[in-house]
Amino acid sequence: MEDLSRAYQGIHYIKKKRDIAYHVTKWVVFAIFFIYAASLLFPFIWMLISSFKKGEEFDLNIFGFPKEFYGMNFIEILKFTIDGQSIANMILMSVLLTVLGTIINLFFSSCAAYVLAKFKFKGRGIIYGVAIFTMIVPIVGTLPAQVQMMQKLHLDGDNAFMGILFLYSGAFGFNFILLYSSFSSVSNSYLEAASIDGCGRFKTFVRVVLPQCRGSLIACSVLQSIAYWNDYATPRLYLPRGHVTLAVGLQSLQTANSGNYPQIFASMMIAVFPILVLYLIFQKKIIESTNAGGLKG
Repeated sequence: MEDLSRAYQGIHYIKKKRDIAYHVTKWVVFAIFFIYAASLLFPFIWMLISSFKKGEEFDLNIFGFPKEFYGMNFIEILKFTIDGQSIANMILMSVLLTVLGTIINLFFSSCAAYVLAKFKFKGRGIIYGVAIFTMIVPIVGTLPAQVQMMQKLHLDGDNAFMGILFLYSGAFGFNFILLYSSFSSVSNSYLEAASIDGCGRFKTFVRVVLPQCRGSLIACSVLQSIAYWNDYATPRLYLPRGHVTLAVGLQSLQTANSGNYPQIFASMMIAVFPILVLYLIFQKKIIESTNAGGLKG
């Protein structure tokens, strides 16, 4: 009995030490992630607060709250013009390229992912390898060839809008990987049942497969929209002056408003607000879909 009592005390002591180590580790990890999250949120909050200050007040008190919230910064920015193009027109150009580019990219990515995920043919593995390889090639390595291609196809200058949509139509990338894993998880029984009912391959793809992968499609569309909205290099290279996106216009605006930081921050908030709202609405769907896609791949 005495030996059993000592053994029980030993087990209880070990369990207690493990519990203490677990709680200590949990709080240390929590503190690290809290500090990391605060470091990410602080610049955004500081920029938001500073955008409601007057220029003189910002110079006197950079990190303080404004004595009076000054909303005219946003109105003045919306009236600002660069090469005859207003901020409103830049926003419209960004919206058009973002929406159309996302739709086109999602269509071609989903078609390519579906073919490779559900059809067996020679060279399938090579195509998949090429898709992975294109993701690791830096854009600097392909940029000269891309510019030459756009010039030879006459998709620059006045045709730059269509040229950018052409560049956005590439089927390979993150969307392809996520959709490939999602399509692979769809049971072939649904495809066979649809074929028996007389559905063609494209109709089966649209009416059977895509609805089952709705979550992944939403996640891809949101992430791709954010990427195109923030894209600076492509519109800067190809769009003519006077027809630029908001991301390109902000650079010129910062140069023109050099020193007036509250107005610069107000313009940044205008650019950030749409994608922030979009992400907050769909963040749960994005996390669920990307996790599921990674596990099923």
